[in-house]
Amino acid sequence: MARNRRNILAAARKHLIQAGFRKLSLDQVAKDAGVTRVTIYRQFTSKLGLLDAVAEDLAQRANLVAGIQAAAAVDDPVAAFKVMVAELCRFWSTDPDLLRRLISLSAVDPEANRVINDREQWRFEQVAKFVQRLADAGRLRTTFDAQQAGVAIGAATGFPACDEMANRLRLSLDQLDRLLLALLSGVVRLD
Repeated sequence: MARNRRNILAAARKHLIQAGFRKLSLDQVAKDAGVTRVTIYRQFTSKLGLLDAVAEDLAQRANLVAGIQAAAAVDDPVAAFKVMVAELCRFWSTDPDLLRRLISLSAVDPEANRVINDREQWRFEQVAKFVQRLADAGRLRTTFDAQQAGVAIGAATGFPACDEMANRLRLSLDQLDRLLLALLSGVVRLD
């Protein structure tokens, strides 16, 4: 059962990157995974359920939740924030091809947008918690309140912005945290 699930998710990832969500053939995914289409529906209930499972698998493979929790456990709010930024960069580097596809899908497909938007909402909520800790410690620049800082930092640490910077600078995504922290020092005092 677990092997079938892994095979289905791997096949879905491959076809999602190659063909996109609209052209994602569950028959082809089933064939590549060595299962029947019925097996896919039993495990994931729909094509959208499979997309959600692919996104969740990415987060699980990267241990994103554990990484964010570890950052939150750091006592010093500045140090915790720095760990959070590094953790997001590490996550973005886990599977950038899949992330590019998921982000582009969310821009054009309302169903895919719901799947991705829920995950992005979670990320923004986590960023807001770190920003609130910085605000409570008096570390926000005077031009920003906690909400403005959270939105600015959430946008700057999102995959599209990070991917653009990394590509233009020819850096891997997991090397981007130092640059991001320098940029974000215009929003929060990190010294």
